Amino acid sequence: MLALQTGCLAAAALVSIAFGLRYLLAREFMGYHAEVAGRPWAELTTGFQVMVLGMYTIMGGGFITYGAALLWLLVPLSRGEGWAALAALTLTAATLAPVLYVTLWLRSVRPAARTPVLPAAVVCVLAVIGSAAWFWT
Repeated sequence: MLALQTGCLAAAALVSIAFGLRYLLAREFMGYHAEVAGRPWAELTTGFQVMVLGMYTIMGGGFITYGAALLWLLVPLSRGEGWAALAALTLTAATLAPVLYVTLWLRSVRPAARTPVLPAAVVCVLAVIGSAAWFWT
């Protein structure tokens, strides 16, 4: 069961870190953000571009922090410390509930926008399975 916990939580962490890096390194809109905004990056004012990139940096940092925290929680989980599973569930709920809400909300505003609902849901499911597996052992 420890392999299931570790594999699911590590996968959730690495996907989150990858998304964090994607946002952190972005220099313009993601395609779905341009779709929701109804205009390409070049048509935005400089001030708006700076604001969007600032929000991307904050989002990227948040995803990286979440992923790193999950990786660190693998240490106490490997020692059988149940609090770490609850911490992983808490982090997952606090991080991914807003992410899932916003990705679905943006898609409801512009159905053609290909927001990352599926990757966010997959990370959530992986983290929940990895955390809940501790209670099955």
